[in-house]
This record gives sequence, C-alpha cells and structure tokens, in this order.
Amino acid sequence: MQWIARQQFHHRSALMQGWGAVLLIVSCALWIWLGVLLVEQQDAYCYRVTNDCEMITEWPKQLAILGISAPLSVCGAALLVGGSVRRQTSAHVFEVIEMQRSEERSRSK
Repeated sequence: MQWIARQQFHHRSALMQGWGAVLLIVSCALWIWLGVLLVEQQDAYCYRVTNDCEMITEWPKQLAILGISAPLSVCGAALLVGGSVRRQTSAHVFEVIEMQRSEERSRSK
C-alpha cells in the first residue's frame, strides 16, 4: 500500500515539474518574441523636408505579451521548484522510514 501511495505522489510531483517546464518554455518564447518586437521598433518614418520623425510603436501588443509572459514565468518557476522539492522531500522521508525499520530489525535480533 505504501509503495502505491509513493508512486502516486511521485507521479503528481513529476506532473508538477512537467507543467512548470512547459510554462517556462512558453514564457521564454514570449520573451523572445517581445525582444524581437523591441528590436524592430527602431524603424522610424522621417520626412526629409521637416526632419519630423514619427516612431512606429506597438505598445499595446508589447505590453500584452509582457503581461502574459510574466505570470507564466512565475507560475512555471513555482511549479518546477515545487515539484522538485516534493520529490526530494518524499525521497528523504522514505529513506528515514527505511533507516528506522532497519534499526528496529537490528534491535529485535
């Protein structure tokens, strides 16, 4: 029974890590897209007669990308770290249980 519970706990932790990695990859792609948009923003229309330059800005699109990617980054990092901590804590707890059982077996001999 304990082995089944341990496997289910391990599976849920691995799912947390997987979702965290996926969210981090998606947010990384959004950050790269935002960087490309910022580099492309340097284009300007300049009129030679008046030397009046008007910048082409896509601020709403850039802010939307930033607004989506920031929470995804935070959630992805939290899920990845949470899943890793759960797996390590689970492994530690089961090692302690095995050591206690080993001590009890040696005492009863």
